[in-house]
Amino acid sequence: LRVLRGAQFAARFNFSIAPDTIELCRGIDLSTLSRERVEEELKKALLKADKPSIFFESLREMDQLDVWFSELKQTIGLKQDPVFHPEGDVWTHTMQVTDRAAAFRDRVSDPFSFMLFALTHDLGKIVTTEEKNGRIHSYGHETIGMPLVEEFVGRLTNEKEIKDYVFNMVPLHMRPNVAAFSKPALKSTNRLFDAAIAPADLIWFAEADKPVISGTVEFSGDKDFLLERLRIYEETMARPYVMGRDLIEAGL
Repeated sequence: LRVLRGAQFAARFNFSIAPDTIELCRGIDLSTLSRERVEEELKKALLKADKPSIFFESLREMDQLDVWFSELKQTIGLKQDPVFHPEGDVWTHTMQVTDRAAAFRDRVSDPFSFMLFALTHDLGKIVTTEEKNGRIHSYGHETIGMPLVEEFVGRLTNEKEIKDYVFNMVPLHMRPNVAAFSKPALKSTNRLFDAAIAPADLIWFAEADKPVISGTVEFSGDKDFLLERLRIYEETMARPYVMGRDLIEAGL
């Protein structure tokens, strides 16, 4: 457990880990740990660190991603389209998004589930990334990769509410920024919010996952547009609506 504890201390307190400790941790077997103890250390890293990425970067340096975070390890070196992702591979992007998501923990409905959502949102790129005509694509990664997300999250927690949250939000994660950029009809954003287990959280995640600016073209969208659409959606859903018992009472 001290391998994980050392990594989360590094993240929470911005410590550097001594080289001899790194070397010692490389030789320790984590496979006998219980899921609950691993989840507890992960929670501390994701919920208490300003830069949770330090936890995972430390485990990477210790060569300790294989047992509990193997899908994350597979994102190392996985290329992305440099037009949208000049920061580099999927690992780098995931770490940056997870750090940015930490800034929104106090605004979301379920901070731990939200941070797991940020951590797993692009795992689907492991099985969908390909290069065509000189461009790198990961079409459908948000849905095709769900078995990887399910395996990853299921390894770390047995809490149904957490699983329901992450499994619902990951397939939707690209849609807010697309909507904020294209500004579709009201029905479109209503359907998006209706599909989400936590509509407001989806907007804050979109802020953490905003595409970069490439040249003169901005691929990100307008957060204020999304928040205004969410306000309209919530007002609509708060109104009285017809239910089956209303029709029965009316004699139908």
